[in-house]
Amino acid sequence: MEEIEVLKHAQTYIEKLANGENPLDGSAITEDSVLNNVRIVRCLYYVNDVLKKVVENGGVVSRKVKKPKKDDFVYDEERAAKVNISVRPIALSIILSNVHEAFPNCKKPSFEKVSELLKAKGILMDNPAGSPRYVAVPEAAEQGVWTEQGINQAGMTYWRTLYDDAGQRLVITSLADYKG
Repeated sequence: MEEIEVLKHAQTYIEKLANGENPLDGSAITEDSVLNNVRIVRCLYYVNDVLKKVVENGGVVSRKVKKPKKDDFVYDEERAAKVNISVRPIALSIILSNVHEAFPNCKKPSFEKVSELLKAKGILMDNPAGSPRYVAVPEAAEQGVWTEQGINQAGMTYWRTLYDDAGQRLVITSLADYKG
């Protein structure tokens, strides 16, 4: 196997791990696994992005590869069907990164504009506490979107909105109405 093929293979393993999937048998990673730690997941997504760039560059590791100018985001059903859906609930920012991977020649959809779009569709609402700016409406749980409280490494509580596989698909199809 050539080195670039080995890199591609390794990248697919890392991507599956980041998405909460065992790359060997496709089963979901258990809740108590260290691979479910948010810091580990973020690290896996970062390494996945780096490996993808190395593969795209033909195996060359470089920070100064010129990228072609990207067009505005334009929804395409065929590309949307190729967006990676995580088996574990994920944040909107990760969904948008996955969308960007499936639409490589387009600008990444803006987190703020997508949040406003989801608010207009009745999925998100203004957070009375002010931070984060938007939270899921209670009814959105039926569609795979909810807001929950978490505790960070320093013991501080915070709110996060998560999207299961149905919620991720809801965001992706909602992008048909996105105006970048």
